[in-house]
Amino acid sequence: MITGMGPVTPIGIGKAGLWAGLQAERSGIGKRTRFEATGTKAQCAAEIRDFEVARWFPAHLTKRWDRCTQFAMVSTQLALEDANLTLAQDALHTRIGVSFGSALGGIADAEMHHAKFVKEGVKTVPRALALQIYGGSTHSNISIHYGLQGPATTHSNSCASGNVALGEALRIIRDGLADVVIAGASESPLSPLTYTAFDLVHTMSRWQGDPLSHSCRPFDHARDGFVMGEGAATFIVESLAHAQARGARIYAELAGYSLVSEAHHMTIPRPDGEPLRRAMRMALEDAGAVPRDVDYISAHASSTPQNDVNEAAQIAAVFGKDAPPVSGTKAYTGHALGAAGAMECAISLLAMERGWLPPSLHFEKTDCAELDYVPNHGRSARVDVVLSNSFGFGGVDACLVLRKI
Repeated sequence: MITGMGPVTPIGIGKAGLWAGLQAERSGIGKRTRFEATGTKAQCAAEIRDFEVARWFPAHLTKRWDRCTQFAMVSTQLALEDANLTLAQDALHTRIGVSFGSALGGIADAEMHHAKFVKEGVKTVPRALALQIYGGSTHSNISIHYGLQGPATTHSNSCASGNVALGEALRIIRDGLADVVIAGASESPLSPLTYTAFDLVHTMSRWQGDPLSHSCRPFDHARDGFVMGEGAATFIVESLAHAQARGARIYAELAGYSLVSEAHHMTIPRPDGEPLRRAMRMALEDAGAVPRDVDYISAHASSTPQNDVNEAAQIAAVFGKDAPPVSGTKAYTGHALGAAGAMECAISLLAMERGWLPPSLHFEKTDCAELDYVPNHGRSARVDVVLSNSFGFGGVDACLVLRKI
């Protein structure tokens, strides 16, 4: 059961902030301001402009955390508050675990300190740098801060990391290894080298139109690549018995999960689409559901030419003429790489709770399969079952099924 959420996104922080951002139906994408990247043709980013970690944690703690970990820690605190789950600071919690995701971890801080090191020497290197930037920093800091001694791990599965972290939390609870898992993902990739590297492989939008916020256009014929973003989303995942025993409010059951490797190419989906179809069907089967049960599909919809066509085609193949509404919400938040699926899970939970389908913004016409893409404006609808797709470099397909209780 998912009993709490803590989104930290470019359109709003916290549940109320995210909902207000969704209702405004405006993108959080704009001109990149955080750094200069010489020679890149991409110029847009989805930045979190009002994030101040000091609002949640004292300076003696935050100085040890890179920006990715700061997002994760704030997101976790928000999720615990939303779930009304209090963890005593002087206690050790042996039945609470952590399952977190991040594609690149502390790479932005590593870049920044490397530049200082080259220019000024070793005296500029923080003593704690190695502990800030390693891949498992997020889950380790969460576990240490809250005294969590259950299973703890970080999943680095490129842009599918968030869905994998949630899916593995489901497995941990099903296997009886924990009663509660703090699950989610965090990403802070907005730095010169990382941004340039993605631009060089022609995966990012080089949109020159006005406004720049329209550079991410899921399923639209004019899309030309994803827009890099940042942020986090954390969830409190509990066994039903534990949630009921403490009288928790339940957003939804985390009911199904699948993880498939396409074993084909680092960036190009397998042409026949079979692994993606299989991943969606496996997640439904794991949840004891069939295609007609699904009320809404939260698409990966990265706004890249090939991937959107492929995803839409495979959705049409699995769901047929009665396919439910499908939308891509990265036009709101940009693509936060490993945190993208977690952010989209938060949006899906709000869609279920509020009975409202989020739109695919900046939509004019499509060259993809003919589906209901909820173009430009959200609408009221009953949403009891959601299928959430998340795909990553290397051919990782991870799907989740959320079901209202």
